Amino acid sequence: MFIAKRPFVRLMILLLLLATFALTSCSRGAIAANWPGMSSDGENIYVAYGNGVLGLEAATQDLLWSFKPENAALFFYAPPSVENGRAVIGDFGAAQGLFSPRTVVSIYGLDVTSSTPSTLWVRDDSASDRIVAAPIQVDGVAYVATADNLLLALEGETGEELWRFPTEFSIWAKPTYYEGTIFVASLDRFLYAVNAEDGSEIWSVELSGAMSASPVVNPEANLVYAASYDREVHAIDIDSGEEVWSVSATDWVWSAPALADGNLYFGDSSGNVFAVNAADGEVLWESGVHSMNTVAGVAQNPPAQIKGAIQASPVVQDGVVYVASLGNEESEEGLLVALDAANGDELWQVTTPAPLFSDPVIIGEEIIIALQSEVGILQAYDLGEGRLSWSYQPPE
Repeated sequence: MFIAKRPFVRLMILLLLLATFALTSCSRGAIAANWPGMSSDGENIYVAYGNGVLGLEAATQDLLWSFKPENAALFFYAPPSVENGRAVIGDFGAAQGLFSPRTVVSIYGLDVTSSTPSTLWVRDDSASDRIVAAPIQVDGVAYVATADNLLLALEGETGEELWRFPTEFSIWAKPTYYEGTIFVASLDRFLYAVNAEDGSEIWSVELSGAMSASPVVNPEANLVYAASYDREVHAIDIDSGEEVWSVSATDWVWSAPALADGNLYFGDSSGNVFAVNAADGEVLWESGVHSMNTVAGVAQNPPAQIKGAIQASPVVQDGVVYVASLGNEESEEGLLVALDAANGDELWQVTTPAPLFSDPVIIGEEIIIALQSEVGILQAYDLGEGRLSWSYQPPE
């Protein structure tokens, strides 16, 4: 009975945590209360943080553009979607005052081709609860998932609503597009395949746990993967929605697995990391991020033992799996670890100034992390040895 209720209790705790962001973000000076939401186009970094959104050239750390709405009480959590000079972002909503229970949530379309973005459109009538998931843009259409149980299709240039698809509970996971189908995972325990043209349901499959991870498509195996709070990663047939196989973790799986070279790599909330064959789910190795070599700037001998809960998706490049974790609860420091993709052996690790919730990205020879810290909302480390390359804190 305890095991069955545990994910629900944790889910409610996180809902309360997300709700308190809006109450505390104004009380901490220059440091916002929420962790940054980060996305990338392979060259530039886009960050939603506090009451604004910005674009940054990764190679030079030059600020490309910055956007803040007139309402300074608003803040942003979901990573921006930027395609062809257009950014689509959703805010975390603004309460309408003591005597109105309504929260107004806005979705913005911005022209970001200059250093001063211009507003193409704003929709404050499409969603009534917070935007947590990153939108996506495909062929001029923006697909936006909301915490009030909707997947919206909006015309990218005008914001016109084309269709909406309802679920039974909030959507925190970024939708995934593949060949005319939108795959969306919901906290209602369902993975949906939705026709991108008209919003009709193609199929849905109920799993045994809620999902906050973006689905991952593997065309070669004709599978879509769904990571769940039921402590499993599920492989679903793209065409039929039938479950083909599943593989167990030791705790619930927050984030999307990484697909590389025929294998899946994922981490769980107990700090364990798994590599499995992407075709049949065979477990190749299990590792973990349970030790920290440096705590509060002091080398640890032996290393400090930590839980190392993993909420971010791993990234994989050139035979190395990079894992960002919440790190050490006591020192409130995060941990970035490089593992050998062949066997899970640790290659290097670095202690970060704050826990790592957001998915890291690789650009060139650096891995970039987003964090809530006075030293910067972004930090970059070289891929080879984990040396700090730069930190970035946006101007106030």
